[in-house]
Amino acid sequence: MAKKKGSFLKKILIGLFVILFLLLLGVSALAACIYYDVISKERVDQANELVGLYRLPVIGAGGQFEYFSVPEGVVWPPPEPEPETESKPDEKPTQVAATTPAPTEPKKDEKKDDKKSKDVKVSQKEIEEQMKAREAAEKKRISKLARIYDNMKPEEAAKALNDVSLDTVVLILQKMNEANAGQVIAKMDPAKAARVTQMLFDGQQRRLTLPSDYQ
Repeated sequence: MAKKKGSFLKKILIGLFVILFLLLLGVSALAACIYYDVISKERVDQANELVGLYRLPVIGAGGQFEYFSVPEGVVWPPPEPEPETESKPDEKPTQVAATTPAPTEPKKDEKKDDKKSKDVKVSQKEIEEQMKAREAAEKKRISKLARIYDNMKPEEAAKALNDVSLDTVVLILQKMNEANAGQVIAKMDPAKAARVTQMLFDGQQRRLTLPSDYQ
């Protein structure tokens, strides 16, 4: 029984020796290939990074016959883990109560309110002035158009006013000479002439300038 155990251990030792010998032989062959440029440096670096040749104790980084360097971005040897600090069970984290100030309501600025009301009054005044100026300009344009239609033939004037709105037609006819205005109405389309006549009789005319024009 003892002989069998001894022979088994002997076989294991011989196997380990053979493996170690083959490993050393392979490393020596690799070193010879590198030394005589049989393998390019790029392939050597790839093999070093892929297989981790820099970790070998003899020819790796820090070994007796150091040949392979540690690739960039790799830490070798790895740093030792820092000892964990155990927290005492009695100790409790102190909590600091954060006091948030109560929100304060913003004070109303009376001066700003007064300024806003003044701005509103000024803007309303400006709108009224613009309305008056626009009405005056429109009256001048209507008077000018009335003079132009007074100098036209009734047929031509009626044809020109055919596509004009009834409100504008009424304003122009009111500024024209009565005789000329009657002749123009006579040359108009009967339906349109009837409506224009009724509006002139009723005194209906829409102002061309309205407050909505400024909004």
